[in-house]
Amino acid sequence: MKFFYTSINKFMWNHSFIKSCVHFASKFCPYVVAIFYSLFLLKIFLNKSGSMLVLTSEPIAVLIITVILRIIIDRKRPSEKYDLTPIDGSRKKGRSFPSIHVALSVSIALAVLHYGPNMGLLLSTLAGTITIVRLLSGVHYITDVAASIIIAFVINII
Repeated sequence: MKFFYTSINKFMWNHSFIKSCVHFASKFCPYVVAIFYSLFLLKIFLNKSGSMLVLTSEPIAVLIITVILRIIIDRKRPSEKYDLTPIDGSRKKGRSFPSIHVALSVSIALAVLHYGPNMGLLLSTLAGTITIVRLLSGVHYITDVAASIIIAFVINII
């Protein structure tokens, strides 16, 4: 794992355009997900659809589960463990497992996909981008994002 993260980190720092793209996506995509999700919830509310509870309860359940797991497990981040400078500029310590960004974005995309396929596909694309960027920036392990995706799928299927 060390070779994987040190190689990616070195590559990113040597290619400023790619590093800038990863940094931008890392900072921008979570906000875009939050904005589109809020707008979709507003649309559902104005249409007086009964699906508002499902659309909000699933991401909230995913958030609670991931926060509890992060507190219990308190795993060091790759950038912390391998002494790397994160691409996204974050200086967070520990609590790497699972990724809240990935878990929430996937959960939101899955919840919305059922009620609004077009918005769901857009949010799924953003969730995929967030997943990749969290790995490339060196703030999460592959197992962190894989566990986050599994948690989101399990909660959204139940």
